[in-house]
Amino acid sequence: MRAMLLLLSLIALAVVPARAAAAASTASSDATQVVVPRGGPVQIAFANDLTGFAAGFSASLANAVAMAVEAHPAIRGFPIRISVVDAPCGDPAADVATAIGIVSDPQNVGVLGQLCSLGFDQALPIYDSAGVVTITGSATNDSLPSFGPTVFNRTAVDDDDGFGGWYATVSSLPADVAWRQAYTLEFGSAPTAFADLYYDAASLLIRNLQQVSSIDDGSLVINRSALAQAVRNTTKFQGVSCTVTLDPATGNRVNDPDALSRCAG
Repeated sequence: MRAMLLLLSLIALAVVPARAAAAASTASSDATQVVVPRGGPVQIAFANDLTGFAAGFSASLANAVAMAVEAHPAIRGFPIRISVVDAPCGDPAADVATAIGIVSDPQNVGVLGQLCSLGFDQALPIYDSAGVVTITGSATNDSLPSFGPTVFNRTAVDDDDGFGGWYATVSSLPADVAWRQAYTLEFGSAPTAFADLYYDAASLLIRNLQQVSSIDDGSLVINRSALAQAVRNTTKFQGVSCTVTLDPATGNRVNDPDALSRCAG
């Protein structure tokens, strides 16, 4: 009888870990985390302007994002997939619909874009409510942080911080010039404005995905809040547009003349 009880106890102890493993393996993406199953891609949405007045930039910016993925094609062995969606500049209704579509897909870990401030301001509360982090390389209106207080970030400085003069300086930096030459060599024509800033936005997001993700029972798990905090607390990230530091209170890129001077040298 004692031998039988001991055997039953051992069986019970074996069942508990098996059930726990089964529970872990069936974990799914939700409002707090993204779970990428073994062999699946890490999905990043790119809210690009395919049909609006900035559509002339779309191909170049998409190429720049592709270059960033070429440089870092996987997160802990999981391939990266860029899902391009249309977010036409100046069309708030369409931009809101795009944002709703992005957050309704629980596999989207973050958003690159949107391109223009008009419309992005209306979409940002949707991203913020869902906890989906965003990084734009071109929307420069100084009011945008207030619409996405926890998820808004940008690799461009805002208009109030002198974007025009700042970007002229950035465009002349040796690293930025070299990147433009590499882009031209790969795609056969020079990049448009902002392409370098989207390369840095994608590279920054990929770097932070690598930092905050973990492997659980063969799946890649990404906590949305941890990712948003990691992006927001970026300091001295080495991009082609010089080092990127974000204001942790707003997500704005810090205009750092000393850093620009060092990058120029």
